[in-house]
Amino acid sequence: MRVPTDMPQRRRRVSRGRLAIIILVGVGALLFLSVRGLAEFWTDYLWFDSLGVRSVFTGIIGARIALGAIFTLAFFVLAFVNLLVADRIGPAERPSGPEGDVLDRYHATIGRRSLLVKIVVSLVLALLTGLGMSSDWRQWLLFTNGGSFGIDDATFQTDVGFYVFKLPFYTSVVNWLFAAGVIILMMTIVAHYVNGGIRLQVPGQRVTPQVKAHVSVILGLLALVKMADYWLQRYALTYSTRGTVDGATYTDVKAQLPAIYLLMIIAALSFVLFIVNIWRRGWTLPVVAVGLWALVSLVAGVIYPAFIQRFVVEPEESAPRPRTSITTSPPRARPWGSTRSTRSRSSTARTRPSPPRTSTPIRARSATSGCSIPRS
Repeated sequence: MRVPTDMPQRRRRVSRGRLAIIILVGVGALLFLSVRGLAEFWTDYLWFDSLGVRSVFTGIIGARIALGAIFTLAFFVLAFVNLLVADRIGPAERPSGPEGDVLDRYHATIGRRSLLVKIVVSLVLALLTGLGMSSDWRQWLLFTNGGSFGIDDATFQTDVGFYVFKLPFYTSVVNWLFAAGVIILMMTIVAHYVNGGIRLQVPGQRVTPQVKAHVSVILGLLALVKMADYWLQRYALTYSTRGTVDGATYTDVKAQLPAIYLLMIIAALSFVLFIVNIWRRGWTLPVVAVGLWALVSLVAGVIYPAFIQRFVVEPEESAPRPRTSITTSPPRARPWGSTRSTRSRSSTARTRPSPPRTSTPIRARSATSGCSIPRS
């Protein structure tokens, strides 16, 4: 007779009524969100149409659709290719152990549907990542319809139109590429774990050399993307709000800009180390590159500019300034028709005594009419 704890337990099944309620609630929520979105879309269309600028509305919609489609397709291709590479370079035989048993069950369940799983995973991640770029339609329209102002900034001698029309879209694309690269890196590591290239509970070699090479390639590409990001951060210094005025101030030009150039060099060096690691297939070079990069980013990119701003710039800004006052005396009124200047009169008065008073009436200019009136 079996012990009660060893008796097979009956699985709880969800009743059909409860399952129907859950499905109806989900469908109702989806319909509510869809109807609300359609109502907002139709309202915006009618508003633009009433103003006679329907082309503006269609241009915005077209820009959102184009951005979402382009970046979704780009992420899907990158993710799917990396999954295929991870499957191709995976070990032919998975080592035995607790992890191996679980993964064997997984592969037995998937079977011949592994290609479909790769497509679904890549598509879902692509939709989540690529559709978010549709919100940057303003930057895209400025990028495609912008021009130049004919005025260069004082720091980089670049046309102001670059900062208004080009730089925002470049920054959005570089940030998206870096975020997409990080997601693909994490997805690739999980794929290698599922394929048996990474083992955490086995003695000896836990990561195969092929996995190290694949991860090194992705890290090298991320280093290149970050170097491009540093290059664009130079121009973003013209938007700096660090000082008392907006723009590239002393700390930005003398401390932050050299730190950005140094970080660009570190990023390029890290890229070289990651590529060399494809043949070395170890962890020493990646750890050295990432550690050096993090140290320079903290010291040169954060601590040093903050030190200059706190102990050099701010004391100079708060130092008292000598007050300079300019006192001007109002010009003396001259009799109408007189050609003698005030300076000549003052010099004459210092060299010659004033004439005696007479009973001749003196003519003075009226403050209201501008004409001269006799003064008794």
